[in-house]
Amino acid sequence: MIYRILIYTLILGTLFGCQKGPEDPAFSLSTRKARLTGEWKVNNFSATRTGLIQEYDGESIEYTVNDILTFSRSLTWSFDFAKDGSYVTIRSEQVESDSLNNAQAYTSEQIEKGVWEFSGGNDSPSKSKLVLLVEELKTTRSDQNSNVSVTTFENPRRATVYDIVGLSNEKLKIRFDEIQSYAGGSSSTLESYTMKKL
Repeated sequence: MIYRILIYTLILGTLFGCQKGPEDPAFSLSTRKARLTGEWKVNNFSATRTGLIQEYDGESIEYTVNDILTFSRSLTWSFDFAKDGSYVTIRSEQVESDSLNNAQAYTSEQIEKGVWEFSGGNDSPSKSKLVLLVEELKTTRSDQNSNVSVTTFENPRRATVYDIVGLSNEKLKIRFDEIQSYAGGSSSTLESYTMKKL
């Protein structure tokens, strides 16, 4: 009896827990969808774009512009992937006052809603990529005097495809790498996220 249970467990693990990303668990009884579904907190983020570097440690984000100007801000960032294929990401940034420019402190919050799905095939395993299709983007800015400015974009027709480096029940690592060429030059973007499930 115990032998049969062990065989069934190994078969189920092979069918549903196949490793897709290089840092995926070697064995899991949870489906890839079940592992992704839920709320995640961004613990680490780094991004390099032409002229801009961002580094986030889970509490504050540091910006370096053109290798000269560096400043940091307090930041909270979360993703919520629903079972029905929808997602919401909330990014709230605290900007401190600037006495030199006579600027007040304010909070900038960006809420992005859309649809998520797995992708892959051809040169990459199935379900090895995460596609986020944005349906609504809302930005709110509020200062200490309760002045609020809200900007909402519906159907911005933007999608991003991330490589899933690792996906377990507790940890998610994704990566985005893109090079755009245009007349007279090119620009590159490299983003890396590490998240912990709440």
